Amino acid sequence: MIEKIDAFISLVKDWNVLIVGETIVDEFVPVSYEGNSMKSNCPVLKLEGQTTVQQGGATAIANHLKAFVKNIDIVTNKSNTIVKTRYYDPFDNRKHIEINKFDKENYGSNTINEHNYDLIIIADFGHGFCDDLKISKPFCLMTQTNSNNFGFNRVSKWKTHSKHMVCLDLREASLQMNKHYESANEKMLNDIYNYELNSNHLFVTTGKTGSYFTDGEKYINQPVFKTQIVDTIGAGDTFFAFASLISYLPNTHDYLFLPGLAASLSTTWLCNANSVNPPNLIKHANQYLQPSL
Repeated sequence: MIEKIDAFISLVKDWNVLIVGETIVDEFVPVSYEGNSMKSNCPVLKLEGQTTVQQGGATAIANHLKAFVKNIDIVTNKSNTIVKTRYYDPFDNRKHIEINKFDKENYGSNTINEHNYDLIIIADFGHGFCDDLKISKPFCLMTQTNSNNFGFNRVSKWKTHSKHMVCLDLREASLQMNKHYESANEKMLNDIYNYELNSNHLFVTTGKTGSYFTDGEKYINQPVFKTQIVDTIGAGDTFFAFASLISYLPNTHDYLFLPGLAASLSTTWLCNANSVNPPNLIKHANQYLQPSL
C-alpha cells in the first residue's frame, strides 16, 4: 500500500487543479455545560478558552490537496460571508449548539476558465455560490446536505452537466432517490448511477461500512480504517478531495483505499485544524493500514 501511495504522489504532482465552491469559516468556542437556566428552559454554558477560527469548505479541500499537486486555484465567495460557530466541549468534543451566519451576497454568474486545468472540483455546499456556474468540461462534484439546505441541494440539480465523478454520503443518496437507504449495495449504486447522475464515476460513503464505488461496470466496497477519532467534521470533504484525484488516474480501482485513508487521518484533529500532506499520510498509513468493518 505504501508503494501505491508513492505512485499516487508521483502521478499527480504535475497537475493543475481548480476548485470551485463556498468557503465556510468554522468557529469553535470551547465551553462546558453547567446545567439549565432556572428561569427558562435553556442550557447554561461556561466559556473554557479562546475561540478557534478555521477555513473550511472549498478552502479546506484546497489545503488538503495543495501539497500533492503542482498548482491549485480556487474560485470562492468573499471571506466571512458564511460562518458556522460551534459551542463544543473541549474535553470530549461534543457539540452543544451551532449558530450559522449567512451574509447575503449577490454571487451572480461565474464563467469558469476550464481549459488551463487537468481537473476541476466543484464543492457545492448549497449556499448559492455554485447556482449559476458556466462550465462545459466534465468535473468532480459534491453537493452537501446540511441543516440549511436539507432536500434542496441534490445532485439532480446538476443533471444537465457532464460529470467525471460524483461523491455522495448515504443521506444525500437517499434524498437523491427519494428513498431511505440504511446501507449501500450494488443495486442501490446502480439505481443512483442511472438516475439523473450523468457521471462516469460514483462514490457513496456510509461511515461505519466504508465507501462504495462504481464506474457502471464494477461495484467495489472499501472498508473503513481503524483510527483514534477526535472529530469527524470535514472528513467527508477530505474523502471527496482525494476521490476526485484518484478518479482521474488510469487505474482508479488500485487507489480506492486512499480517500478513506486520508479521511480517517483528518478525523485525528479538530475539524480543519490541520491538512493532509504526503508525510502525515504515509505515517498514518503505516499505523492504520489494516482495514476493519
